[in-house]
Amino acid sequence: MTDPSHLPATIRARVHDGAIDRVSRFFNASVADAAAELIQNSRRSGATRLDVATEDAPEGGTVVTVTDDGFGIADPTVLLSFGESGWDAATAKREDPAGMGVYALSKRGCVISSRPGTARRVPMPGWRVELTPDCFLGKQEARIDSCEDAPLPSGTAISFRAEEGREGIRAAFAAAARHCPLAVAVNGEAVERTSFLDGALHVERWQGLSFGVFDSRFPGFNNSDLNFHGLTLSVCLPTMDTIAGGTWSVRVDVDACPELELVLPARREAVQSPFLDEMRQAARIAIYRAMRGADRTPALSHARFTAARKAGIDMPIAPAVLRPWRPAIADIDDWRDTPDRDPVRPGTLVMAVDPETQDQQCLWRAAERAGIAGRLFEADRRLEGYAWYDALARVEGVRIDVTEADVTQSLDALRGTDGSSLPDTVTAPGLPDTLARPEAIHIHLDVAHRDGPPETIAIPADVAFIGEEGTW
Repeated sequence: MTDPSHLPATIRARVHDGAIDRVSRFFNASVADAAAELIQNSRRSGATRLDVATEDAPEGGTVVTVTDDGFGIADPTVLLSFGESGWDAATAKREDPAGMGVYALSKRGCVISSRPGTARRVPMPGWRVELTPDCFLGKQEARIDSCEDAPLPSGTAISFRAEEGREGIRAAFAAAARHCPLAVAVNGEAVERTSFLDGALHVERWQGLSFGVFDSRFPGFNNSDLNFHGLTLSVCLPTMDTIAGGTWSVRVDVDACPELELVLPARREAVQSPFLDEMRQAARIAIYRAMRGADRTPALSHARFTAARKAGIDMPIAPAVLRPWRPAIADIDDWRDTPDRDPVRPGTLVMAVDPETQDQQCLWRAAERAGIAGRLFEADRRLEGYAWYDALARVEGVRIDVTEADVTQSLDALRGTDGSSLPDTVTAPGLPDTLARPEAIHIHLDVAHRDGPPETIAIPADVAFIGEEGTW
């Protein structure tokens, strides 16, 4: 047992030397990671342009040189100072840089030359340093040399060797620059850049963010919905289905939002925090506002309708229309177009039950013959809570009876699906051994009314199936 007298009185956080030994594992060493980090560093340095040049390396692979026209690096020691970014206070507060961007090249090594800038753009002396992987691990010192070839009047150039070919390198930088405000060119050819919010129907500002709302963009699983100055990631922003089937979604572009925390150093995911929950709620309200301002406001579920009104957005009540009910088909390869929604009418019956496929076919045939097929509509639980929907009568049960030799039996009894065992021959007490054409078949609909007693509607039918249920 440890003697308490030997324990320290206090403890304090510190960085163990072993962290430096593992620093090369903070990034996956891909060209894509390197491109993203180098572009972000150039953007923060005030660069207006970044040029990428590639050439074949004598020993194989490709030499990549990335040059910007930013304000350069005044103190080269920050390159190997774990967690020290060297950015000004405003940038540090706005973006929370990790101070590890150049470590994306720690497995490859690189050569860096830089010329610090001045307010008057008067050229300062340039410097150069070669960083091997051992330099990044603290096992080797790196010598700083003067360099007349450093970018003029200021800026930084970084060269490294890659195993990837020129097309792969171009693709990596093009992907990293696609939604970045910094202009990027590869071998003199500008890469295409687009706004992350292109195509949005509605854009609004919130807490240093810009929400863009889309009515026809299908985000898919884990697709990027947040753009951090060119770094895109998924933060699971809300999507919203409408009654008619369209899906609305939202994307967010980051301008200056210190409250948004991303997992360092690569920023591939967001830190789960109360602010992230607030952002998602704000995004949801942005969707409501976009819907309300659309040329045709979409119909929402009652839950969405209620949430919008709680947020102060006066959404309209969903119109009293439902999809007409049609029987299912057992052929799973049969994809039929669903009927358009129709207005509900007096006598509407909502099918709040799902009979077996063969029974649905029998019901539809009988309902058509009886002239009541037009009263049957699909249930839509999303509409529960709207007064017009809750007032509709509901079919909560479907039963089929067969009469033969003055004996009436439920079809379930003949099938043996009422809990009894199926006899060797398809008979029942009081019926002959072999079923002849029955005297009558009736389908009974058990109907519930909100403001009245239940009723049963009996519909004569001319066919029913006794075969095995649940087959295709």
